[in-house]
Amino acid sequence: MVEMQLVNKIIVFFLIASLFVAGFFILKPIILSIFIGILLAYILQPLYAPIKRRIKSPNISVSLFLIIIVIVIAVPLWFFLPTFIREIFDSYLYIQKIDIASAVGKIVSFFLSDETARVFSTQINVAIAKFFSFSLASSGAGLSNFGDILIQVSVVFFTLYFGLRDSHKFGAYFAELSPFSKSTGEKFSKEFRNITNSIVFGQVATGVIQGLCLGLALWLLGIPKFIFLTVIAIIVSIIPIIGAWLIWLPTSLILIVSGSVSKGIILFFYGLLFVSTIDNILRPFFISRQSNINIFIAILGTIGGLYVFGFIGVIIGPLILSYLIIIIEFYRQGKLNELFRD
Repeated sequence: MVEMQLVNKIIVFFLIASLFVAGFFILKPIILSIFIGILLAYILQPLYAPIKRRIKSPNISVSLFLIIIVIVIAVPLWFFLPTFIREIFDSYLYIQKIDIASAVGKIVSFFLSDETARVFSTQINVAIAKFFSFSLASSGAGLSNFGDILIQVSVVFFTLYFGLRDSHKFGAYFAELSPFSKSTGEKFSKEFRNITNSIVFGQVATGVIQGLCLGLALWLLGIPKFIFLTVIAIIVSIIPIIGAWLIWLPTSLILIVSGSVSKGIILFFYGLLFVSTIDNILRPFFISRQSNINIFIAILGTIGGLYVFGFIGVIIGPLILSYLIIIIEFYRQGKLNELFRD
């Protein structure tokens, strides 16, 4: 009898483990899309709240809100995406025409040997070619993988829909499932809010502000392809360490070597004294104000998260490191037993 009970327990355990493994593999292809949907539900909750108060039906209010979101995203894409792709081609042709690598090589030759300057010029040409090849390949891959992208976007909106509609129910449900004590769960929940806010405001908002400020200067100076350069500036400004200098520095050099010396000098000092200052002031301010996480840890988490999870890693990376630090702190204080429920 005892052996039979043991066999039954093993079978039940195996079945449960198999279900969890099968569930993991079912969700694995869309797990990041689900996380993005949950994250967007949290971020957009304040914007959804006024509609929720005015329209009592949850289904109608969420549907209306998502329709507004789709319009806000789709309209700019419809108008700017063709222009953006065209400007990738035009920018590459423009850079090839002025031969930026040779021009920079001549400048470098004043400080380095001729051989080193030639190698430097060659590497610049290779880097430019790789950048534009990657941009064009990404655009082509997006079109060829349109079906998969459509599925992933559908999962994001599906998760966002229920995340907005049933946020309180989900919160209560996962709180009951959590093995952690109530105080630990509250710490994790608070850290999630703080990290998300700090990354959204500290990383994303600062990057967008930097990119738009640089784009405004490019437009006022009459720089060709300013839409393309502004979009790239926003993307690289969101990523720590890289920053908007990757756009304004080469662009100012291109202007100088192509004959537009005054524009190049204005853009250089504008980027150095104003655009870079935005990053140095706003990013640490938002991160330190919204969260207790050390800026060094936030940057490491962001960079590592980008490598592992892609663009969404700018939030997942710091969040994981922050949770790890919370557990280490419990261990350091000898309070590991307080992590879990009694």
